[in-house]
Amino acid sequence: MRYFGSKASVSGAVLDLVGEHVVTGSFCDPFGGIGTVGAAAKERGFRAFCGDHLAFAHAFQVARVESQRLPRFAGLRESGIYGADDLREALNATPGIDGWLVREYAVKRRFFTRSNAERIEATRTRINVWQDAGLITRRERAVLLASLINSADRVANTAGTYYSHLKHWDRKALLAWRFDWVMPAPGQAGCRALLADAATLAGRQRWDVLYLDPPYNARAHGAYYHLPETFAKGGEPLVAGKAGVPQGPSQRSDFCSPRRALSALEGLLAASRFGLLVFHYAEHGIISLADLRRTLSAHGALQEYVLAAPGYTTRSRRRVVNHHVFAVHG
Repeated sequence: MRYFGSKASVSGAVLDLVGEHVVTGSFCDPFGGIGTVGAAAKERGFRAFCGDHLAFAHAFQVARVESQRLPRFAGLRESGIYGADDLREALNATPGIDGWLVREYAVKRRFFTRSNAERIEATRTRINVWQDAGLITRRERAVLLASLINSADRVANTAGTYYSHLKHWDRKALLAWRFDWVMPAPGQAGCRALLADAATLAGRQRWDVLYLDPPYNARAHGAYYHLPETFAKGGEPLVAGKAGVPQGPSQRSDFCSPRRALSALEGLLAASRFGLLVFHYAEHGIISLADLRRTLSAHGALQEYVLAAPGYTTRSRRRVVNHHVFAVHG
């Protein structure tokens, strides 16, 4: 899934830096997003713990980090579904249906073609029916939802977020939708994903590695990814505007606020215990680099690294962002 703030382009370099100091043990990523760094840490042999306050991000973390293999879906055997391969084919053979998603995001707004929206709606409905009937477990539902969202994103008529759709149909949006699995990362067993705020997870225990990658600008992920969040939470909320954002208050992290971000960081660090802290931030983030250096150095010996990597962009031209990675030995 395309996700701004994802560290897919630099996760390997970050884990290389971690490996210079710690090579095994617990790895905590409380701003875990869709599990990119947590999955990389798991593959390097760490016991990874990921967190996020968004339900759709949590589903990806369960699928990629917490899971060791695709679920068996034992509760669906009476329906003639024997395992993940059967289930994928059953979902892909499900006829499309009309409904809320079609009306709001294919007819009123051009996020999906009508035929794709109908098939996504049919799959979403089946998952909800199975959940209500108690036929799937918490982990099975999360893996199904992450896979649904990831598959839908491949045919979404967007430039990368759900805060707007393209004026004309993109080539990928005209492809036929097909359900496929988000696969678990190989690696250490016993990894966990928690639907929790960062401070709760960071303060849960002493971590061998505490990796902090907070939001660095004022964008609220809950608004930019409102449709994946609705898929994960279920329901058919009242939506409005060109983007079809659900009505009501949105979740916004204190780290997205210029007034509160620094104090939020200070509070999180005060409640945390770690052997190695790795703090990952953009060059022009809400918290200045000078304030970061001062705040982080109060918690141990500080080292600073700069990684140049492609930045998130909706344009055709390339954009390079300098990532500042701070290592603090507690």
